[in-house]
Amino acid sequence: MSYQVIARKWRPQSFEEVTGQEPITRTLHNALEHERLHHAYLFSGARGVGKTTTARLLAKALNCHKAQRPTPTPCRTDDPDACASCREISESRSIDVQEIDAASNTGVDNVRDAIIGSVAIAPARDRYKIFIIDEVHMLSTQAFNALLKTIEEPPPRVVFVMATTERHKVPETILSRSQQFEFRTIANAKILGRLRLIAEAEKISIPDDALREIARTGEGSMRDAQSAFDQVISFAGPKIKKKDVEMALGVASADILIRVINGIAEHKPAEALAVADDVVMRGHDLRSFCRDLLAHLRDLLVMKVAGSDELLESAICDRDELKRQAALFSESELVRFFHSLADTETKLSKAAHPRYQLEIGLVKLMEMRRLEPLGKLLERLSALEESLRTGKAPVQTKKPSPTSSGSQSHPGGRTTATSSGSASVGGSFTGTAAKPALEADPAAVVTPSSEPLEISSTPVTRLAVGSGSVVDSARNP
Repeated sequence: MSYQVIARKWRPQSFEEVTGQEPITRTLHNALEHERLHHAYLFSGARGVGKTTTARLLAKALNCHKAQRPTPTPCRTDDPDACASCREISESRSIDVQEIDAASNTGVDNVRDAIIGSVAIAPARDRYKIFIIDEVHMLSTQAFNALLKTIEEPPPRVVFVMATTERHKVPETILSRSQQFEFRTIANAKILGRLRLIAEAEKISIPDDALREIARTGEGSMRDAQSAFDQVISFAGPKIKKKDVEMALGVASADILIRVINGIAEHKPAEALAVADDVVMRGHDLRSFCRDLLAHLRDLLVMKVAGSDELLESAICDRDELKRQAALFSESELVRFFHSLADTETKLSKAAHPRYQLEIGLVKLMEMRRLEPLGKLLERLSALEESLRTGKAPVQTKKPSPTSSGSQSHPGGRTTATSSGSASVGGSFTGTAAKPALEADPAAVVTPSSEPLEISSTPVTRLAVGSGSVVDSARNP
């Protein structure tokens, strides 16, 4: 027998094996058990979450020959005593279960020939005549209109099962005539459990951390995760290590992401170039690396804001490491990093030199911590305005910044700005053109002058510094 890929070989054979869709499978199970069957079903959701599989299971349950009526436990394909109907449906060759690809049969003529022309013909052998229409949103408007009456009042023993990844493109007239089931993306923990079961059955030796990486690459899709697992087995053989997964799938390891975060926290732009070179030398896809780093920044923000284990189940790092990294940044910084990196990831798709774009994007992340938050700047401006109004020096909340090249120091513990005539007392203002006109020596005592503050068309501030020296700062109109 020829090789069969894991995603097809391990396709669920019962409603209980459909992973992550328990509300849907329970509803269908009860409907079959109590014979409360609808004539049209619409399965919608992301790719690889079980829509077509569930449609086939429903068809098998309706037509299984081992029961006198529809049964929620149809035959398994691997059962040597499976009935002919269940076996043929699993192999997509049943004469009474027609699978139609709407992407290649979009027109009204296709619908008329494949469905409307044969819907009145009784089932050849089985209990029901079933039409499974995959990617139904691809049908044209005229084709949908041709189906309306048939779906609303089909002949007896006819069931429609439609599947789509884009439910919003299906007309409301079709939706209102169908029972709708929204398939969700599958949790990583459930994908991991299914992959572990497959690995044990296939006698593949692989640690849990490597399986977790494979499950994470699926992004909620069981089929994508199984296809990735197949690829890793082809690369590494029956004994797989975590580094094999990283090399085969081109995913960023936790170590690389930690290097980036530490480089941002410690302000080491050179580390950004080293990381970019490492990623390129390993042959990783640069956009995939950006997406992994975006997901990691999101995990750090979730840890900072909520710390919920449920929201962090797909995190590449463990909880303790996430907590350590999240403590290095504020929420606003993580948000700025995320938006900046998202912009870099978007530009990579059109960049003539993707490596250069990535390097500049990473250096930009490490330079962003130099920016002073707007809230702190507003607080300092408010304190400055208050000091100018009252003549009292504002309370310093932190040590003043070192004197920059744009100011000049004078004896007596005072500093006057050369690039601006505005006066200020206290710390310097990062990110603004104006430098402090007055920075007192921490050892000196700053007291208000006995002279009243003069308000005129030319603002003047008189403050006494130390033993009584007076500094005037005026802004000429």
